[in-house]
Formats: sequence, C-alpha cells, structure tokens
Amino acid sequence: MLCIETSSTILNDHEFDWEGWSQWVQQIRRQAVRRRYRLYVFLLDVILFPLILPCYFLYAIFKFIRRISTTTTTLLKAKARTTTTTTTTATPMVRKIEETTQPVIGQEEVRSLEIVIGINIMELHLDSFMSDGYTSTISAHEWLSGIASAELHHLQVLTLRGCNLAGSVGTSMLNLSSLSHLDLSYNHITDFPQQMFHLPNLKVLDLSDNHHLTGSLPEFPPGTALQQLFLAYTNYTGRIPHSIGNLKQLTDLEVGNCGFFGPLPHSLGNLEQLAFLGLNGNNFEGEVPSSFSNFSSLEELDMSFNGFVGPLPSLKASRKTIAKIDLSNNQLNGTIPLSLFTLPSLQILVLSNNQIQGKMPDWLCNNLEYLDLSNNSLVGFEDPFSNHSSSSLEFLDLSSNHFEGSLPIFPNSLETLDLSSNHFEGSLPIFPSSLETLDLSSNHFEGSLPIFPSSLETLDLSSNNFEGSLPNFPKGMDNISLSKNKFTGAIPLTICNSSWSHIDLSHNQISGEIPSCLFNSIMDRYPFSVVDLSKNKLQGMIPDTFGSECWLEGLNLNGNQLEGSLPRSLVNCRGLRVLDLGNNQIDDTFPFWLEHLESLQVLMLQSNKFHGPIRRRHIANSSFESLHIISLSANSFTGHLPLQYFPSLYFKGMYEIDDHQTSHTAMPNVFYTFLMFPNKGQALEYKSIQIPELNAVDLSSNLFDGEIPTSIGDYKSLMSLNLSHNNLVGKIPSSLANLTQLESLDLSNNDLVGEIPSELTSLTFLSVLNVSRNHLIGMIPSGRQFDTFPSSSFEGNSRLCGIQLQIDCNPNKSGNVAPPSDHVNQSMVLISIGYL
Repeated sequence: MLCIETSSTILNDHEFDWEGWSQWVQQIRRQAVRRRYRLYVFLLDVILFPLILPCYFLYAIFKFIRRISTTTTTLLKAKARTTTTTTTTATPMVRKIEETTQPVIGQEEVRSLEIVIGINIMELHLDSFMSDGYTSTISAHEWLSGIASAELHHLQVLTLRGCNLAGSVGTSMLNLSSLSHLDLSYNHITDFPQQMFHLPNLKVLDLSDNHHLTGSLPEFPPGTALQQLFLAYTNYTGRIPHSIGNLKQLTDLEVGNCGFFGPLPHSLGNLEQLAFLGLNGNNFEGEVPSSFSNFSSLEELDMSFNGFVGPLPSLKASRKTIAKIDLSNNQLNGTIPLSLFTLPSLQILVLSNNQIQGKMPDWLCNNLEYLDLSNNSLVGFEDPFSNHSSSSLEFLDLSSNHFEGSLPIFPNSLETLDLSSNHFEGSLPIFPSSLETLDLSSNHFEGSLPIFPSSLETLDLSSNNFEGSLPNFPKGMDNISLSKNKFTGAIPLTICNSSWSHIDLSHNQISGEIPSCLFNSIMDRYPFSVVDLSKNKLQGMIPDTFGSECWLEGLNLNGNQLEGSLPRSLVNCRGLRVLDLGNNQIDDTFPFWLEHLESLQVLMLQSNKFHGPIRRRHIANSSFESLHIISLSANSFTGHLPLQYFPSLYFKGMYEIDDHQTSHTAMPNVFYTFLMFPNKGQALEYKSIQIPELNAVDLSSNLFDGEIPTSIGDYKSLMSLNLSHNNLVGKIPSSLANLTQLESLDLSNNDLVGEIPSELTSLTFLSVLNVSRNHLIGMIPSGRQFDTFPSSSFEGNSRLCGIQLQIDCNPNKSGNVAPPSDHVNQSMVLISIGYL
C-alpha cells in the first residue's frame, strides 16, 4: 500500500523518472538566470548539481535491490516544490505552470492518478496544493470527480485542506466507499451532499472554514460511523437533529460560528464518548439540556455567544476529564452551582456576560487557572478563597458586577486581577507578589496607595477616591492610569525610571512642572503610546526634550496652566496622531512645522494665546495630510480663513484610526479631548480607539476677517463647522449645500449680510444651525430641517422674517405665525473624543 503526501511527485508507472527530474532542475536554473535570482543559481551550481552523480549512483543501487526483492512494493518518492517563478513539467498530474498563468487542473489530469499511483493507494494528502501564490479558485466538482473516478477503491484518507477549491462538491465522492477521513477545510466550497455524512466508513469529516458553504445537518441513522465532525465557520443552518444521539462513537463536534438555531436536543447527552463540544457563536436558545450532566468523557465545552436561558448546567463532580467550560455571552441566570467549582480537572471557567446572581462560591478546585465571571450580577463572596494557599488561579475577572465592601486576600498564584466597575470600598490590601495586571477602576476605594509588587506591569486605579501624593513608580511598570482621583503634589522624578507605554494621570489636582526627563530618557527606550496629563494644575513650559526616536502616539495636556511656546522637538514624534494642548496659556504663532507629522489626525489648540495670521508663502503638498479634526477657537488668530492648509478635509470621507486590540495585559490607553461646538445641544463622549465619524473644524472666537470662500463647498467630508465670533463679512455661500454630511453649522456673531441660501434646506443631516447676530435679511427658508430650528438660531438679525421667528414676511396679510411644531431649546455642546 502507498501513501502519497504531495501532488508534485515525479513518478511514472513503475520507476523514478530520472530524465524528467533532470530536465526539471535545468528548467529551474534557466528561469533563475533569466530573472536574475543569483542566490538560486548559486545553490543549484554549488549544491544541487554536484549531488546529481552520487544520487544517480545511489538510485542504481536502489533499482538493483528492488529487482531482487520479491516482497517490497515501496516506490521512491521525489518532492518538487513549485514557486510562482517555477515551471513544472514531466508529470501527468500537473500541467505546466507559468508565472503569468493560473493553474489549469481539470478532470482529465486528476483521472491520471490511476496511472500515476495505482489503485492500492490508502492515503492522499494534497493540503495547500496549488494554493500558494495563486488567487484564482479551482473547481471542486472537477477535482473531486476526477479523484472519485480514478477507481481508488482502497482510499481511506483524503485531505485537500486549503486548496482553493470552490463551488459544489457533487455526489461523485460517494464512490469512495472506503473513505474514513475527509478534510476539505479552508476552501471556498458552497455545497456538500448530505449523503456524504452516511458513508459507511467515514469517521472524520472536516468542512470547517468554508465561509460560503450552506446546508443543514441530515438525520443520522443508528450505526453512523462518524467520530469527528467539524463544521465551524460555515453557513450551515437549521436545528441540530434529535438523531445526533445515534452517533455513539462521536468524540468531537465543532459547529461554532455557523447559523444553527433552536433548542438543543436532549439526545446530545447520550454521546458518552464526546470529548469536545463546540456550539459557540450560533443562535441556539432555550435551556441547557439536563442530560448534559451525563457527559462522562467531556474535556472541553464551549456554548458561548448564543441565546441560552435558565439556570447554569450542573456537572457531576466526579467528572475527571473536563478542563474548559465557556458559557459566556448568553442569558443564563440563577446562582453558580457548586459542582462547577469542584470539577477536579477544570482549568478554565468562563461565565461572563450573563445574568448570574448570588455570591461567588467559597471553594475553588485546585487546578482552576482562569476564572471569568465579569458582567453579571454577583454581589459578594461566600468565604473568599478559603483554600487560596493551594490554589493555581492565575487569572480572575470579576469586573462589572455588584461586589461591595473591602477586598479579600487573593491567592498568591494570581497574575491578573480585574475588579473594575464594582462597589468595593476602603483601602487597598497587600497584593500577591506574582501579580502583573491589576484593574480596580470605577470603585469607591480611598486613602493612600500601598507598595505594589515589583512584578506589576499594568495598574488601573482610575475613577476612585484616592488622595495624597503620587507614589514612586516601580521600574517594571509600563501601563498606569490614576485618572479621576484626588491626587495632589508634583509628579515624582521616579516616573523617569520606567519604560512606560501608557501614562494617564488626568483629572486630578497635580501641580508643579512636567519633569523634563519624561520626554527625554523614556521615549528613547520604549515605544510610547499615550501620555495624558490633562485636567490638572501643571505649570511652566512644556519640556523641549522629545527625543529623536520619539514613539509618542497621543499627547494630552489639555486644561492645565502651561505657558510659553510649543516645543519644537515635538517634530521628532513622527507617529503622533492626537495632540491636545487646549485650554492652557501657550503663546505662539500657528505651528506650521507640525505638518511634518504625517500621522497627525487631531490637533487641538483652542483656548490659548496663539496669535497672528495663518498663512505661508506657498501651500506645501504635505500640509497636514492626515488631519481630520482641528480646533483653533478662542485664540487671537487674524487674517482670512486658512482652510486651504488642511487638504485632508478636502473630498475625503469619514476616517477611522487603526484598531489596537486591548486585553488584560494591555490596559486601554484612553484620554479625553474636549471640543467646544456651540449649539450642538448634546454631550457626546467617545472612549474608543476610533476617531468618531467626524471631520470637524472649529475656528471660532478669533479675529478672522474677509469672506467665507466659496471653495468651502469642496470640503465634503465636514460634519461640523464653527466659524462663529469672528469678523467675517459678505454673504453665506450657497456652496455650503455641497457639505452633504454636515450636522452642525455655526456662523453666528459675525458681520454676514444677504439672505440665507435656500439651498441649505437640502442638508438633511443638519441638526444644528446658528446664524444669529449677523446682518442677514429676507425670509428664512422653510422645509425639512429648517422647520425644526429654534428662534435662537436666527435672532439678532433685525431684517429676517419667517415662521421660525414668528415674524410675518408680508405685513399686509393678517394672521399670527405659529412657532415650529418641535421647538428645541439647544445650547452649547461638549464633545469628548476618546483615544486608545
């Protein structure tokens, strides 16, 4: 019998094709020479060719031995690897493959398998065959029909994993009656015949990761041979049939991330051999069948991300095999059965995002390493960690529950502890010496901070009531958030001893100057992410010590008392994406040199002492190419509006910052940037890495003059425009109607004249408009959004009239003008942009 493990074996019916192999090697060399792949030529000339004669000599000996042997049936196998620059010949299995063409492998080629490898083949492994370097797909029907028609009566194992097979499989595979293992995973198959599930000898069927594969499970008659069934990441739908209980030999059932629905059949509990059950990411509903307590061989159970309701299943404590249970993201309720914590082999238990109530049981099995009970309604501990001395627990997440009171003593083995968003209070205890990540944010802790273990890398104590001076920072820590507490005093110089990736000390009462070493020594050693010192009482100048290898992505110093000019060394921070220096006393001209920061997306300079015109001798092609949010309000800028210097707002759509996934080992890097837009009427707070779907310009409260350029209509991605409180003159350009995404427009407190363009009524997303206190005349346009704006949007224009102001534009007509039906009293908005 023979097992073929590659599709590019160079064999004929009886012997090794030496001549074909030699021609193939020569052809590779010619291709390499023509494409100047000098390394390949060197390897061929120095290594491969000198081995040809010895190989031929050994082949002759082998041929002689085979001739005198009467028992061996083994064939010499030669493997040839193809690349996109390799031409393959001398085999009837594969046609010639050129770099500029796609492989053409049809039914006739596959039928030649009978000639190539004979009818006694038992295993055929063609994983990833002809997939690397090619984007086109291969007909699954033709390929598999060719294999099925090759009269491979003894074929037991066929694997075509990741072969770019596409389309329907067809029924020809039913001819392979001896097949026991079929792997068609990671392809583009769209249809698979149900009869294949009933092949008399089929034990392993893997169709996973065929994202376009549709179908449903058939009925399974008694005696079905299946032992392993993998359908994860397909579009299989329907209900799990009750007859699945007939698969008495089934050990693995993986149907995660499909489209199955309905309640689970109780017959699943009859599968006594089942070791792995993956039902996650479907639309199952109803209660977990009580028969699940019958599983005697189960090692892993994943039922997460479904719609299960009712109490948690109870598994017998005698089960010595189960190592992982994940029931997260369902609607399970009730208390946690003690049996889940007494399973002797259980290592991972995830029950997060349910509706579990009561207290956490007081006994944990000694082998439990990972416990996640977050986002439930738990209220406390029975007798917390009474056996903690023998515990193996390394990860504990109890966040977003209703725990209260003081903290217990935690197991010494603990490495990650998340107790955020609870009602804990009091002072902090001594934590385990092995702790690496600690999140106690959004609780009611108070007092001063203890000495944390030297192993601690990530610490989040934000949104508590801690007070006093900031602690000395240990050297090993690289993520810290102490925001929204009551810390006072200066930033300790020990902050420069650590290799930080994130510092958030915002919303405290910290005073003094920013240590000059913060932006000098640390930046050169570690890629920074975010520094947030906003909403404190910091004074002095921003240190001009940003190193030449500054990796800073976000800097927020908003809401302090910083003064002086902008540090020119900021230009070294090439990866800077968000810069917020608003609400300080910085005295400088507009920093055109920041245009060299090609990644800069948010620039906040509002409420400072910036002054002078925003202009330059020429418009550089690289002017702020990535900028999407800019606020220069409440300064003393003069001259004409400088919109031409911000081309990233020109003809561009919404923008989204690349996502950086966070985990329990990488605390979210969040800071707040405050944008003041008059008349938005609501407060929005963004706490994610994504810049909100907003392209915004705020140039309000300056000394800009001149007219609003008609080219303003070219900035079609703008969603918020604030030009209020300036000295602008002329008419409101009708080209503003081209800003079809505009939601907020404030032109108030200027010297604008003329009528309000009726074209603005086409702005269907416009929810806030303010043109008050100008010199506008005529009738206020009506219809659509304009009928919803309050009178305050238009007041202070003595010659305006219309229903919004209850002023009749035709005094010769009698009658009162009623106010608009949905009069809204809108005022100033506070938009908070979060950055991670």
